[in-house]
Amino acid sequence: MPNWEYCILTRLSAGLDSKWFVNRTFQHSETELPVEVTEDLYKAYNDQFEKLHASKVYPILPAVLNLLGADGWELIDDMNMGTTGGEGLVLKRPVAARPRQAGAKKKPSRGR
Repeated sequence: MPNWEYCILTRLSAGLDSKWFVNRTFQHSETELPVEVTEDLYKAYNDQFEKLHASKVYPILPAVLNLLGADGWELIDDMNMGTTGGEGLVLKRPVAARPRQAGAKKKPSRGR
């Protein structure tokens, strides 16, 4: 089992009103349009970021980083995404810090 989980916070543009997304992933093939397949946990973060962006109070990056930091994420690196204005911020947190999924089943305890 891994000790760490990672996420990449990417921006959509280089402007002050840039949109930020975390671990946004797409599945596609040569014959189909891309379909977003982002995990629910990261979709929830991205929905929060969209609300921040809709407030039109810029920049939103400090608020985005505060939201992630409150959930145990630590900024460890930045990276060039290879596109104009493309930037990625790499974050990690211990797997144990991940919030429990709603409806997750508890393992039965063994009495001794």
